Amino acid sequence: MTRLDASRRQFMTLAGATAAMLTLPAAMARATDTGSIAPAYPLTGGDSWDVFKAYDPATNPSAPFFRSHVRRAKRIAPFAATQAHPAQNPDVPGGTLLAAYLTLAGPDEDLNRTRYQTGARSRVHVERSWQYQDIVVAWNTTGYVPNAALIDAAHRNGARILATMFQPDKRMFDGSDLPRTEVAKKLVNLAAYFGFDGYFVNFESYTDDDARAVQDLIGLMQVEAAGRGLSDFHIQYYNGYTDAAAVWPGSPHVDGRPREADAPRANSMMLDQGWSNYGLTRGCCSGHPIPDVSTLALPQYDPRNIYYGLQLYPGPGYLGLMAPVVVTPNGGPASGGLQVYSAEDGLRKIGRARLDQLKASTSLSAQDREDLADLTDPKRTRKAWYRLHRQFWSGKSGNPARNNRPTAAEAAIYGPADVRKIYTDYEAPGKPTDQLRLPITYGVANFIAERSMIGALPFVTRFNTGEGDRFFLDGVKVAETPWFNLGIQDVLPTWAWWTKPLDRPLDADTGAEGLLEVDYDFDDAYNGGASLAILGQLGTENATEVRLYKTKITIDNTTKLGLVFKGGAGGLMKAGLVFEDAPEVTEWIDIKAGKALTSGWKQWTGALGKYAGRTLAVVSLGFVSTGKAAAYRIHIGELSLTDGAKVSQAQPQGFRIAQSRVQTDGQSAELQLQWTFDPDVAHYDILAVAGQSKTWLGRITGDAYYVSALPRDKGTTQTVLHLVPAAGKPATVTFTWA
Repeated sequence: MTRLDASRRQFMTLAGATAAMLTLPAAMARATDTGSIAPAYPLTGGDSWDVFKAYDPATNPSAPFFRSHVRRAKRIAPFAATQAHPAQNPDVPGGTLLAAYLTLAGPDEDLNRTRYQTGARSRVHVERSWQYQDIVVAWNTTGYVPNAALIDAAHRNGARILATMFQPDKRMFDGSDLPRTEVAKKLVNLAAYFGFDGYFVNFESYTDDDARAVQDLIGLMQVEAAGRGLSDFHIQYYNGYTDAAAVWPGSPHVDGRPREADAPRANSMMLDQGWSNYGLTRGCCSGHPIPDVSTLALPQYDPRNIYYGLQLYPGPGYLGLMAPVVVTPNGGPASGGLQVYSAEDGLRKIGRARLDQLKASTSLSAQDREDLADLTDPKRTRKAWYRLHRQFWSGKSGNPARNNRPTAAEAAIYGPADVRKIYTDYEAPGKPTDQLRLPITYGVANFIAERSMIGALPFVTRFNTGEGDRFFLDGVKVAETPWFNLGIQDVLPTWAWWTKPLDRPLDADTGAEGLLEVDYDFDDAYNGGASLAILGQLGTENATEVRLYKTKITIDNTTKLGLVFKGGAGGLMKAGLVFEDAPEVTEWIDIKAGKALTSGWKQWTGALGKYAGRTLAVVSLGFVSTGKAAAYRIHIGELSLTDGAKVSQAQPQGFRIAQSRVQTDGQSAELQLQWTFDPDVAHYDILAVAGQSKTWLGRITGDAYYVSALPRDKGTTQTVLHLVPAAGKPATVTFTWA
């Protein structure tokens, strides 16, 4: 990883970065210049070292707009009996290097410093598969401060998220301009203020003296974090080589003293992809290959601290080829964990290569024609992208409970183990070295057991993926514009998609034909931008169970299960509950009717008191036919587990317009909105209200929001803004256009 092309890693100053903001008084101030008042991303502009040395988020007016207030959720204890693959060891860790936003079509844009966007110009990828990620490294152009939306999503799902120290300036660690103790304090302060968990120290091409200094800086950071009570603080080390001795037991101190056995050091390390004989012929370099990964099984190594890097930039199929060397698929011995990176880039290359192949073909099957439409029609880009994405995470079948083993034909493409190093090129059609030849077979789910954080009440999800074409509140459409904001993504289903026959076990090798399909639907939603759609031809032979969430909730007499749904004619929906004391049994509850809500949505609530004292481990939905086989479709807008208590949050305090700027045409305005943070509020919606009309401007978990274009209603001189907590009365402020 010492020479990387710009398309895969862009740690340069973002071109056209927004202008630095002026210091403002606490009261409302209106900008008088003609420049944008968009908050500037932390640590941008000028010499990177000088900017870092002078930066203090507490005095920077832009900092609150890039701060995450979402604390890391506690994950529940593993329960093998309800895993998709019960034989998997849940201690085998999974890690990623992720970009916040990756454009799916058209020219590539760098949107990684964009926290959210309404009226989005581009469709972007937002990560959905947090259940296999223990460590998330914020990758691509964000540097010392991860995108706050990425922090929000990772923490909401119980994962740690690390900023990237990529090839740091020598002054960061050599003490020549600022003592290492001061550097350590500033780095830890960034993590504490912005809400992330530590650093991925990406250190390459160093001298021995540099290596000693970096290890001393890491130790000082650990001491500083411990002194501040940051129990989640984590440092992962990557040095561009596969020699782990630089970290454990570690090089000597700068002054030559041997590093003590108990000296603070990196918590984990990622081994360079060279361990797998990986080496691209262009674009990057790899560390030295390890002939036998078992040579790393030394007493000072805990396998849970070792992540074997799998660079998937040319083709994600490389995962299925080499991950089995480290972790036995579907359960068995493991030498360590897996850390996948640049998978999104690889998926994009697969999609583009597939499109070129279809365009060049003179004979297309029906499936080919459908694939071509998905890849060329902008309205279907999302469908094509996430089909590939789901195969990468859940395996080629798209079902994480399937074994997804390579067929004989796929194994032949992989080749025997002693020649697998030949896959050293990409986008070289026809060449046996082209990594894009490698098929996606095993998914990450075949190596890493799923995690969950659903261990307490209340739990509510609206299946909001964090992007959409419009926005809904309580079934009412309040915005008709594309948007993305990973930071407001709900906790999505634990398994995507674990479908099985309702009346019998799933054959993990062969699967089952004719089951209903599951996916997110972006045309209609109850709250957010998407709902869960279950659809297909439903008859007496294909009653379907959809396993949704892994839980660990003790049921009592007040526990209730709730659903908001729409449609479902011709079938009966059932709620399925699996308990820890009988994991082989699903208790089914018929859902026959519901209270009418807005826009055709219905609400059903069921008391679970008869299961009091038992621990709920799985929540499923089941679908059976009530007549002749026919087309079936139902949308799930909300699923909840509650204790029946009414949730009421305090009205927001301190809601104000910190700064504003009217565009020259007088028909739209930029606003910086701020208020007093309340940790009990899951999120806030910001609305522009005129009479009975409400226009959604955005949603945020935090205490600051930048509105890029507030629309002006014809003839109005004032616009009333509402700040609406997830469950409570709104606060209001009035913006005057004059």
